[in-house]
Amino acid sequence: MTQFAGLRELAELIRRLEPEMAGASLSILAHENREEIASQLLEGLGVRIPVQNSAGEYANHLAVLQAGGNKYTIAQDWREVYISEINYCFCRIPPGAHGLLVHHTDYPGVIYDVSRKLADHEINISKLNVSREQKGRNALLISVTDEEITPVVVSAIEELPQINKVVSLK
Repeated sequence: MTQFAGLRELAELIRRLEPEMAGASLSILAHENREEIASQLLEGLGVRIPVQNSAGEYANHLAVLQAGGNKYTIAQDWREVYISEINYCFCRIPPGAHGLLVHHTDYPGVIYDVSRKLADHEINISKLNVSREQKGRNALLISVTDEEITPVVVSAIEELPQINKVVSLK
């Protein structure tokens, strides 16, 4: 197993989140192992998209995938590879993670509302990140959980006010 084994699974997750890959592009940011990184990601995506290499080295960032109007940054540390950012929202989504992405219009109490729905279904949050374009505008809540998110939980969260889209990570 290579040090980049989880890249294929992360790419499969992104492909599920972004089924339309027309116009997608992949930028390899790593200085070393560029071919292996690109190969693992393209294999996981299951489609051929343009790949470009950056001229420099970016700390722990390996690649950026742009698809469907969204930007996914993939990074690696001493433990694992993971999605480190979705658009403007920092996160840490490792391969095989349970959780959800909640696209919503920013409002006071969204963290409480989503957390309460998860707690009502006995789902424990292990990581939570929230970011927004600006107050009252488009926002993204990323919750990584210990338990699987079922369609019933997704439906319960979709019923909350100002929720635009809820996507389970698995």
